[in-house]
Amino acid sequence: MSIFNFLTDTTKKIYRREFNQALGKVSNLSKEEKKYLNEVFKGDLNDGLSEYELRQRINKLRYNATDPLDSYDVEQVKKKLLGELKK
Repeated sequence: MSIFNFLTDTTKKIYRREFNQALGKVSNLSKEEKKYLNEVFKGDLNDGLSEYELRQRINKLRYNATDPLDSYDVEQVKKKLLGELKK
């Protein structure tokens, strides 16, 4: 087992249900922002996202100047989604 696999659990995944539950817990997101996030992650959630994949997608959001989310919102989403993987 590599150190990468030890640090990130690649077997546990987040799916649409958990994703939407986590988004519901981020109170500062508007309906439009939640809809945007659902669109961004739509294809990925069919097969689920591992922690590594989730971190990659969230980092892309952080550096995307055209999306409606600010860096604080992205960080809140990241915490909630990663929290779902830890359950």
